Amino acid sequence: MSPSDADRDPTDGPPLRIDRRAELRVPTNTPARLFYGERFTRWIDCVVMDRSTSGAKVQVPAIFQLPSRLILLDYREGVAYTARRRWRKGDLGGLRLEARHDLRALQAPGLEAVHEAWLALEKGMRAAPQE
Repeated sequence: MSPSDADRDPTDGPPLRIDRRAELRVPTNTPARLFYGERFTRWIDCVVMDRSTSGAKVQVPAIFQLPSRLILLDYREGVAYTARRRWRKGDLGGLRLEARHDLRALQAPGLEAVHEAWLALEKGMRAAPQE
């Protein structure tokens, strides 16, 4: 038992965890898509649980082997992020976001499959009734 534990009142509950991240995480709970493989032609849908300027926590089935290098598509915002897997635990994974690409003015070669998928998703979202 550490000295600080000895001084604690057991009715206070568990000790508070200190978040040492330099950036604020914003809960999002938004649908997204992860692209991977050669020329990013393979994909799996996911949910972005929270985001910061340089990272994202995604929920994707644990059975899916999250690749080390991938693209995160936020199709509602029309933005793709080149990303690297930082950690994986069960259905959750942490991504480091390395570069942001606005799909409305795509200038990044190699993201053609992502851009085409976004155009199809955007068209479907415009046709769907808004809540």
